[in-house]
Amino acid sequence: MKFKIVPNVIAVILAVIIGAALFKQIDFQNMTVEKPLLALVYLIGFLISIGFMIKKTTTK
Repeated sequence: MKFKIVPNVIAVILAVIIGAALFKQIDFQNMTVEKPLLALVYLIGFLISIGFMIKKTTTK
């Protein structure tokens, strides 16, 4: 089984928006997060959108 990244437009848009929101939540000077639960929700959504871009392909 090989994994192939397919340029799914909706998943890319979701990943960019959620990734930017997650990036804004992180304070890099103190290495803390403003709202930890919201950042967790953003992280889960970001990982799911990345997961939609990964598609299994079978080669025979």
